[in-house]
Amino acid sequence: MDFSGCLDDQSFGPTVRGCRDDFDFTIKFEKIFFALIPASIFVAVALARIVYLTRKPNIVTGGLLRVAKLSAICLFSVIQLALLVLSSTKSRRFAAFFIPADALTLASGLCMLPLSYLEHARAPRPSILFNAFLFVTILLDVSQVRTLWLASGNADEITFSRLFTCGLAFKAVVLVLESQSKARWIVCWDVKDHSPEETTGLYGLGAYFWLNRLFLTGYRKVLQISDLFPLDQSMASETLHTGLVHHIDVSCFRGKNHALARAVARALAFPLLLPVAPRIALGAFQFCQPFLIQTLLEHLQKPRDMASDNVGYGLIGATILIYVGIAVSGALYWYFQERVLYMARGLLAGAIYRKTTESRLAASGDSAALTLMSTDIERIIAGCLSLHEFWANAIEVALASWLLSRQIGPAFVAPLIIVGVCVVCSAIFSRFTGPRQKTWMEKIQKRVGLTSNVIGQMKHLKISGLAEAVENAIQSMRVDELNAGAHFRTIVVFAVVVGFLPFFLSPVIAFAFASQTLNVTVIFTSMSFLTLLAAPLSILFQMIPSLLAAFTCMNRIQAFLEEDAQVDYRRVLTTSPFEGVATGEKPNPEGAELPKVKISGGNFGWETGNLSLKNIDLDVPASQLTIVVGPVASGKSTLCKALLGEVPVAGGSVTMVANGFSRIGYCDQNPYLSNATIRENIVGFAPFFQARYDEVIEATMLEPDLALLPNGDSTNIGSNGITLSGGQKQRVSIARALYLNTDFYIFDDILSGLDADTEEQVFLRVFSPVGLIRQRNATALLCTHSVRHLPSADHIVALGPGGAIVEQGTFQELMANEKYVSTLGVENTQKSSSRGSSTPPVTKPSSEQILKPKPAKPVLPSDVEEKARMTGDWAVYRHYFARIGTWTKVVLIVFGALWGGMANFGTVWLSFWSADVASANPTHSNTFYNGLYALFQMITLFSLFETAWVCFTSMISISGAALHKEVLRTVINAPLKFFSTSDTGVVVNLFSQDMTLIDGQLPQALINLILSLFEVLGMAAVIATSSPWVAITYPVLMFVLFVLQKFYLRTSRQIRLLDLEAKSPFSHYIDTIKGIATFRALGWVREGIQQNYLLLDTSQRPAYLLAMIQRWLALTLQLVVAVIAVAVVAMATQLRSNTAFTGAGLIALMSFGETLAQIIRFYTLLETSIGAVSRLKAFGENVKPENKEGEDVIPPPEWPLKGAIEINGVSASYNDDDPEHLALDDLHLSIASGEKVAICGRSGSGKSSLLLLLLRLLDPLPPKQTQSPTDTAKETPEQSLTIDALPLTSLSRPHLRQSLLALPQDPLFLPPSTPLRTTGPLTSFLSPRLSLNFTPTQQYDQGGLLLSLRRRTASPSTPPEKWIKTGIELYNSAPRLSTVACDRWADWSVSDLPPSSPPSGVGQETGWTTLLVEKDKDGNGTGVWVYRVLESGEKVPLREICWVFGGSEEELGEWEVEVSAMAARPAREGGEGLEVAFVGLEVKWSD
Repeated sequence: MDFSGCLDDQSFGPTVRGCRDDFDFTIKFEKIFFALIPASIFVAVALARIVYLTRKPNIVTGGLLRVAKLSAICLFSVIQLALLVLSSTKSRRFAAFFIPADALTLASGLCMLPLSYLEHARAPRPSILFNAFLFVTILLDVSQVRTLWLASGNADEITFSRLFTCGLAFKAVVLVLESQSKARWIVCWDVKDHSPEETTGLYGLGAYFWLNRLFLTGYRKVLQISDLFPLDQSMASETLHTGLVHHIDVSCFRGKNHALARAVARALAFPLLLPVAPRIALGAFQFCQPFLIQTLLEHLQKPRDMASDNVGYGLIGATILIYVGIAVSGALYWYFQERVLYMARGLLAGAIYRKTTESRLAASGDSAALTLMSTDIERIIAGCLSLHEFWANAIEVALASWLLSRQIGPAFVAPLIIVGVCVVCSAIFSRFTGPRQKTWMEKIQKRVGLTSNVIGQMKHLKISGLAEAVENAIQSMRVDELNAGAHFRTIVVFAVVVGFLPFFLSPVIAFAFASQTLNVTVIFTSMSFLTLLAAPLSILFQMIPSLLAAFTCMNRIQAFLEEDAQVDYRRVLTTSPFEGVATGEKPNPEGAELPKVKISGGNFGWETGNLSLKNIDLDVPASQLTIVVGPVASGKSTLCKALLGEVPVAGGSVTMVANGFSRIGYCDQNPYLSNATIRENIVGFAPFFQARYDEVIEATMLEPDLALLPNGDSTNIGSNGITLSGGQKQRVSIARALYLNTDFYIFDDILSGLDADTEEQVFLRVFSPVGLIRQRNATALLCTHSVRHLPSADHIVALGPGGAIVEQGTFQELMANEKYVSTLGVENTQKSSSRGSSTPPVTKPSSEQILKPKPAKPVLPSDVEEKARMTGDWAVYRHYFARIGTWTKVVLIVFGALWGGMANFGTVWLSFWSADVASANPTHSNTFYNGLYALFQMITLFSLFETAWVCFTSMISISGAALHKEVLRTVINAPLKFFSTSDTGVVVNLFSQDMTLIDGQLPQALINLILSLFEVLGMAAVIATSSPWVAITYPVLMFVLFVLQKFYLRTSRQIRLLDLEAKSPFSHYIDTIKGIATFRALGWVREGIQQNYLLLDTSQRPAYLLAMIQRWLALTLQLVVAVIAVAVVAMATQLRSNTAFTGAGLIALMSFGETLAQIIRFYTLLETSIGAVSRLKAFGENVKPENKEGEDVIPPPEWPLKGAIEINGVSASYNDDDPEHLALDDLHLSIASGEKVAICGRSGSGKSSLLLLLLRLLDPLPPKQTQSPTDTAKETPEQSLTIDALPLTSLSRPHLRQSLLALPQDPLFLPPSTPLRTTGPLTSFLSPRLSLNFTPTQQYDQGGLLLSLRRRTASPSTPPEKWIKTGIELYNSAPRLSTVACDRWADWSVSDLPPSSPPSGVGQETGWTTLLVEKDKDGNGTGVWVYRVLESGEKVPLREICWVFGGSEEELGEWEVEVSAMAARPAREGGEGLEVAFVGLEVKWSD
């Protein structure tokens, strides 16, 4: 058994020479690479897998399938044993190769037995290792079978070949059995809780068969989240965190660059390495293409009678193997790559949320960190998508350079010079990428943070008349953000051009140096290698900006994770609630009753060196009521936060006794409420107990309020509880605290929003000696300004203005001290208030009346909406293109067509060149052809640059600004009802996720679609030149692609819309940020994290499935390309096509598949990302503005002169669809000019509704029609709503609110860096007085105006937008966050102004202070900043401002004034003057 028919079989080869038509591998090569190496690797890996599976439990039955598998493996092993015996006894020349190969194959068969047994019983899916080995070795064995049969010459050799063929057949049987799904036999496996992906084997994963059911469902119906497959359990957020949290240790990050990126790589090391093997296989198949082209062209150059038919058939088979291999290996590669990226997505999002729950209170209030959860993570996913391409492309470039040198010799260095230049350019660009990306992200973060804050406070902004100013501020931030993004995208444009430089210029330079050796085969084989050289480089250079951007975003997340966490400085003593003794240390050896909280030497503040509370020594007695009183800004709220461990600057000791309870029932001064029902807000994450729930509802006097609501306690209260009054929000917050199972409650000024009667009843039922807290024997601390309840307190703490305890003790003790409490004028009414109340009892509705909601009609999508959701809507494209601009569209089409034509004409030109070179008498020199070739390539590059430049700089900025302005105006003009029924997270998502798509994915998809479409048309023409018969298949191909995209798009479009809509973690994250102190106090952190995991997994489902179906599309199109390639090769070999055009066609085919896939992929991406525009368009159409027809009257500047209010017969409801539940019912009210009127009533009686009615935030209902006595006519009662006889229903609502001065019930603060200013020429201010709306806060008790006057640099005829607008910029923030001390003005000339006497009507002591006088180089004044303290509501005459600046109104016409507001307080100890902070104050010009 020598197989001695060919002497060359003993050589390494790999191809055989002198036999088998020179179209085969040598036996030596096959035995080494097709048998020895695969079997050795499998045995080593199988043993490790067997050890791993022995530790797993049995989860699968199915004994019959297991027996069939083991039987087939046994038969295969018996055949391999026979082959080993035969090769051991009969082999001579190849014994050294046959015997080891057969022995290792037998060993692999023996390893299959235990591996198959364990894989079947202990793994849910068919073994990937087993199936991969079987598939690869079957392909390799097919080649060996062909060789053995062709080399067999005697009986022994034929017998060996027969046995080997039988072994191959049994291996195929094993493959079929091992690939069977085991889902039906898995024990305790609910299909609804698991994705079919978890039970799909290697082939189902590689071909994406597990998505078929999803495609069918999406084609037949409108998809919902519930229709999508559950997330793979190994990708679940909680699973990832549990298994990988030890890798992400933030304490090890500090001071280390890219520490988070390295930690994530370590945590996901195994999934990160899985794409390596298929990527290697993909590269190997791609590098087979040049050899296929070379062999095919050499075969075609031979005369037909000298060419072997077997070679032709072999080329067809090789084409099938190569192109199908590219499709399958690419599918597996991207499958594993997408999985690891979405695992990283879940890991990072979970880490961000967990950090939020640990952040310090001041830091967690920055809602701009929302950008990390959306934009930053999405850019990380996009940037790291091609991470493995870096090492793979580097290897491919080196290998392509070596192979190219074999074709054109030393000339291969020329393309490397181009590569070197590109590397240098990329290095230069990379220096700008990170900083520009960071700047862009920071601006996005500020805008999204402000938008989120504004949407949550829109009611207060409208009341204050600041809505228009905030709209302008946000839009200006958006324009600034787009400009910053354009700077970053400029780098991207140059990176794209640099990326394509090797692709287009390398052939020109290479052929210039190798012009003497060119022929048809060399030209097209070299082009194939140049394509393999330039294509990876093109991808590499284009990926660099995205990858650097991803690392920048990763560093931003790392910086967030590295922020100082909240440090709970409290010392907790744990005692048994039953035995009353310490389980840890013994806190009180003498047995005296312990205080619930003890503070010794406490110093607390929000900034280092600026303490709010000083030298606090306090005992909070257990099971008693402690009331804390004191003036405004004395530190009461800080004391509450200090007891929660939330104050960042803390000194001394805080000791608490936890009698088995770790949670604190806490109510903040500004109640935190989530966008949920009243019941859900009260119960929170606790289990529902009806008795306890009814108890707290009764104690907080919520029964009458629930009876008035349309759905009782199932009414959704909107973001920040916008549908509730201030008192109702506070009582819901109290009920939530009381529902908590704890023995310690802290209430921060929760009675301030209640009317006197409701306050009395709530205090009686909750805090009095017969109240709910006393019944539970719990401890309560109440901070309040309602000093009339002091007699009911067991312990009183009085704080002074400096933050120190003035006195503490019982009420009788403090009254005897004759200090602070004794001066409050409180009488001892404890007896009367503790035993009852004179307040009439409130009628308690029945349980059904409170709790039973009205059945809501389900909102079902219309047939038109369903069709648009499944098939798209061209009106959306028109809406988007209308905001791009005609010039931009023309440039895209013209230069896109130029790109497609010239990019492919170069290949056609090579065909003419090669044909001329091959002719006996060439008509032109190589220099002529190469020169024109270079011209065509440069034109192609220029068209690419022009298209990208227009798209990335002009189109994005124009469309982004226009779309943002429209949706922002829709939100600002939306009625109050919209904010009560819409989730803040959903609306913010329009400004975050959707704007990210509009700025990035949407324009990129559009430009890539245009370029790819024109390019593929040129490629199709080039491929058709190889054989006219190929062109005949194009109609069929177009039909297949049409059906494919129709089938595919119906599902992908819907899933993309679900991905945009499924942003539940976003809303949950917003809720957590807003109420983090309450979250931690109530002990909701763990439940919040679990809820975030659940919501995050839900949002991951559509995103991950969308990525998978896009990879399914790529696989399908690559298979289509494989069919075309087989057709080209078959027709070329059988019909003898033109050699040059066949080479051109095969060169085009190398990228045709990818370009074809890009067309549908980019079209799909365009269709799905246009969903963002669709959402914005639908949002603008569905949200009707609050201004109605006829409300266009603009009141005169001096209105209202008198302020007389007349309301007659007006009714109003918050729900127009439910007029039975009225907020105001037939209201009649007359207020004369100059009267001061107090509106009284219980909480929820309509006090706030009356204010909203006057400001037109609440619309009056149409008057009711009544039947006349004769039943023949109907009369409409007279209804009026006027101020100074001007009907409010006819006024423009924004102008109405700007003409009135109103203070919202809750304080209004905007995030830092909010440019909110009124600016313009001084003479353009029509109203003569400036007023300041300032409410004293805990930190600041003075309000002031900051005025900046600057000389214009242009003539009066210059448009205002051309003026230089510099000077003061108002930053709004919580006072403690942005303090500017007086030492900031140390180097400025400070003096009192003015030196002259004030004009008539202006007091001598005006209090104006100069902060800065600006002068030019000649000493002439160019600007001045002045400051003055104002009382709340004080107005400054315009003439006084003119006098302060030293001129009349006419004289100051060439100047520009800028008005800002600020808060102030006396300087800290050791300082002089005032400390000022820019805060959210309202500055208005009024008469």
